Amino acid sequence: MSSPSSSAELSTTLEILNGLLNSFSDQLSSCGSKQTSISNPPNALALLHDSISILRAQVTKLSLLLLNKPFTPSAVASILASISAECLPGLMTVYEICSPDTYGKLMQTEVRNQLRDLVSAMRHLVDQTASMADFANMNAPEGPGGSKDLIGRREEILQVTGQVWSVCDRMLATASLGIVGVAMNKAKEWEALIKDAIEELEEWDPDADDDFDMDLDSEHEEKSSEEKVSGSAVKDEQQHQVNDAPTVRIKHQSNGTVLDKDNTKLSSTSQPPSTDPPPTTNIHSTKSRVLKLLKLIKMLFPALRKRRISIFPPFT
Repeated sequence: MSSPSSSAELSTTLEILNGLLNSFSDQLSSCGSKQTSISNPPNALALLHDSISILRAQVTKLSLLLLNKPFTPSAVASILASISAECLPGLMTVYEICSPDTYGKLMQTEVRNQLRDLVSAMRHLVDQTASMADFANMNAPEGPGGSKDLIGRREEILQVTGQVWSVCDRMLATASLGIVGVAMNKAKEWEALIKDAIEELEEWDPDADDDFDMDLDSEHEEKSSEEKVSGSAVKDEQQHQVNDAPTVRIKHQSNGTVLDKDNTKLSSTSQPPSTDPPPTTNIHSTKSRVLKLLKLIKMLFPALRKRRISIFPPFT
């Protein structure tokens, strides 16, 4: 059983780490706030790589301490203190110096989004650490096959540790790729997205989309039936008013329009023919126009990668 002093030290360390994570999360959420300018800043990508490498190693040691017996609060507190004193300040500095003027808006957004994911995963890991510490302080007995509660907690720790590792690996890849590599990957992702959209549109046949047409027909029939019911009630009321108050009607012989004595049109027996094209024709023409635009956009990506991104000098 752990000593009260070591348990108190672990509790204090968890509170400090939680406070740092909350502060970092608020800083990342306030996208509109200006970043602090630092004179002679270090290379943000190199600092990102070093900070994430240390954090990943510390998280690995932490998970091993949480999974194996006996539970030692002093050792766990030491690792958490190292994360609070070394890793998080380094990552906060990376966010401060990774400005769009120096590294570009794309890199700044990529780093900020990955830091948000990391903070979220670290919060879950801190919660699981506190839960395991409380469970160890309870000194719950284990059966021959192991406590089900303890097994469940260990599975959760493994899952959360895997989430932190996944984010760390993505951030290490970002630091290694640099600005040119990240821009190249983004261009490939957008080109693949456009390619998928083109393939989906080419396979789609508006004439064979029976389910979509049936849904539209059913909705149209429901609206028509509602309009007919409401329209018949209005017509009955109007007819009742007309019968009660007789008016002088004059029928225009040329177009069949019925006028009352104030020359107000009551009805018309002739309507101009509709000049709108059939709905299917509109869909096919829109599909062809969209496909043409998407194919033109897709043609820009190879030139973008070859003549713009690849010739960009590496950042040092």
